[in-house]
Amino acid sequence: MYLLREYIKELLLEKKWSDLNAPKGKTIPLAPEDFESPEDQPQIVRDLDDEIFDLIKNAYGDVELAPATDDTPATFGNIKIQSPEDLPGQYTIMKAADIDSDPGPDYFRGGKMRSGRFKLGIVGHDGSEAAINRYLEETAEDLKAGGIGEMSGKIAHIMITRHGIPAVTTKEEVEAALGKAVQWVGKHPEAKYADRYGSDYEGWYTRGISGPASGAHMKILLGNI
Repeated sequence: MYLLREYIKELLLEKKWSDLNAPKGKTIPLAPEDFESPEDQPQIVRDLDDEIFDLIKNAYGDVELAPATDDTPATFGNIKIQSPEDLPGQYTIMKAADIDSDPGPDYFRGGKMRSGRFKLGIVGHDGSEAAINRYLEETAEDLKAGGIGEMSGKIAHIMITRHGIPAVTTKEEVEAALGKAVQWVGKHPEAKYADRYGSDYEGWYTRGISGPASGAHMKILLGNI
């Protein structure tokens, strides 16, 4: 009887989104333990790992991790979370929301504390306009509330031009906030963006990223420091 109770207890650790009883349309917090599952038992149901990973895979579907070769096609995804088993990774502060009529989460955000501030990290969404809008709106809210986030490309452009999120504009402050060295660029190297952003956004830098997508990636640190 004891072993049966322990087996049932372990199975209950394999949480599904539906187990969280999240109200429709409301973003709820997730904890690292929500992703725990027993290693010695077969996964008998599709659980939270799978549901959230689908959103991450979709959001990073056009991010190239490794280029195509003569023998293999290009691979795409997130550099840190490449399978459901990688969740929650190093993310200690997470949230998600179900915002449509279908069951299951449609939006996910993960991050962690860095230098006393919430540092925005990984994101996931189902590709719908509603989920992408939730992602953009909550990103701006988190940054305005004291969070920080390394941004690049379209998301950086939206946060700067649509939401007016301030940037960290000195190498020393960026490195202190990240705890990592960066290669300072300053003004955006493309004139059309440099002119559009102005002197308040001369905080661009590159830093190497290890793993299959290693190399220098230009970013800007946004948020109130």
